[in-house]
Amino acid sequence: MKERTVLVIGGGAGGLCAGIAAAQAGAAVTILEKRPRPGKKLLATGNGRCNLASLGPARYYGDAAFAAQVLSAFPVLRLMDTLESWGLHLAREEERVYPAVRQASAVLSLLTERLAALGGRIETEADVLSVTKEQGRFLARTADGRTFAAGRCVLATGGLAGGNLGSEEKDYRLAAALGHRLTPLFAALAPLETAPPPPKALSGLRLPAYARLWAGPECLEAESGEVLLTDYGVSGICVMQLARAAQEALDRGAAPALTLDFTPVLLPDPLPFGPIPPDTPDRFQEVLALLRQRARTLSGQNPLTGLVPDALGRRLAGKTPEQTARALTCTRLPVRRVRPAAYAQVTAGGVDTAQVDAHTLASRVCPDLYLIGELLNVDGACGGYNLQFAMITGILAGTHAGR
Repeated sequence: MKERTVLVIGGGAGGLCAGIAAAQAGAAVTILEKRPRPGKKLLATGNGRCNLASLGPARYYGDAAFAAQVLSAFPVLRLMDTLESWGLHLAREEERVYPAVRQASAVLSLLTERLAALGGRIETEADVLSVTKEQGRFLARTADGRTFAAGRCVLATGGLAGGNLGSEEKDYRLAAALGHRLTPLFAALAPLETAPPPPKALSGLRLPAYARLWAGPECLEAESGEVLLTDYGVSGICVMQLARAAQEALDRGAAPALTLDFTPVLLPDPLPFGPIPPDTPDRFQEVLALLRQRARTLSGQNPLTGLVPDALGRRLAGKTPEQTARALTCTRLPVRRVRPAAYAQVTAGGVDTAQVDAHTLASRVCPDLYLIGELLNVDGACGGYNLQFAMITGILAGTHAGR
């Protein structure tokens, strides 16, 4: 019989990986998941295609040094090897790693089947209200009156992001009740609300752009990618990457503003993915020359027709070439706030990582307790960073908890 028992609180990707690793190490594993089925947030990853990891430079915030230590203990290539050994066939798209079938549901099926094959079990609709340690055992009590006990425990409750896909603040309090400090929680990878918002006529418009976040004359961060204009502000991955810096600026009393440069629509330069230099040359003169040349060639026509989406062309019709060029290269929108966690992809803040061992994910203040993933004060950029961190920390924690 297995003498080591491990409770995993949370049945997301990190919790499932922790359960599998603990079971492989020889422990009897029970995962407690509050929802009717595990992995609901995993199913939404990458719009269902499941971007598992990134082979690019690490892009982590919060305690980035802690994240670097974790990745040193368990590199991304080792994660890929581990998933392959569990039966998941992987594929790469440049720096991004996906399941070869491009289906998040296939990843979830593999993880749950792997856990079951190792004797682990998942208790669903088990909303844990408290975790205490009594006489050397962890006791997890659920909202429906059940109690589960184990010698070791992994907290894998995830973050607040994603509305009904994420955890609740009470899940963070499970860690606090066991002696852990919490850093402030706020939304990262979230849309930005602007004042005023973009014109209603442009709501729903998607365009490739360079997005820059400013505080006065200082460019805080710059990203490139697709932006989505909305009736409240701006969304899209490249804008959501700026949310953390925007929130930090708002918290210190600054008045951040977003500028959008739509020249990737107009000019043939390839659009890079990810950060761009804040001092990218102003394309105003190039766009102005293009507009003037089209006005001469297309005499009597709107020079923007066929060049930009119709809604944008109609909005700018009647403006001078200089005004149009400025709107296309430097639309400025003051940031009112970052949209709350329900609209975000990840939560910033969490358990203070000074209280966690980066190589084992063991708590430094509560023996035999392990904390993983988004619960910790680490958040990553879009592109697989958060999911890989959840899975890597889950595997490390499960491996050590199961021994």
